[in-house]
Amino acid sequence: MSGDHHGVQAQHSAAHALLPLSLCLSQMTGALEWEDVPAEFRYDPDHPLLVTIRFAPEGAPPVTWHVGRDLLHEGLRTTSGLGDVQVWADTPTDRETAWLQVNAHGDIAIFSLPVPELEEWLDRTYLHVPAGTESSRLGTDAFLSKLFDEPEASSR
Repeated sequence: MSGDHHGVQAQHSAAHALLPLSLCLSQMTGALEWEDVPAEFRYDPDHPLLVTIRFAPEGAPPVTWHVGRDLLHEGLRTTSGLGDVQVWADTPTDRETAWLQVNAHGDIAIFSLPVPELEEWLDRTYLHVPAGTESSRLGTDAFLSKLFDEPEASSR
């Protein structure tokens, strides 16, 4: 994913704190059956690669999934993801709906995603942490530097 997100530019102001996004998603529960499921999308710049989605189905305990921010963003336009999480656009001409499929222990859940609201919120995450700069927030360089500068520290 490149650092360019449709004209989104980085802003480094705490005044632009990113609020969670609350949506009511539709979950496919049968061939022609759907159930509304409240969901909250959160982004923490200290964990810049992930979006946390908390599903709160009625009458069941909440479920939390951590989804790659880029995977979610790309899936609003095209097919994205392999394995446990996949996101894809409904059709190339329909910019209103995308689909999220999560797979846990052989159980599959499919949710419709409202593209305009989710895309606007995701674009704001890129204002906080532009694409391509995520690794600078992970502290990997400092960790590796300390690890190689102090080899005896690991044996204490």
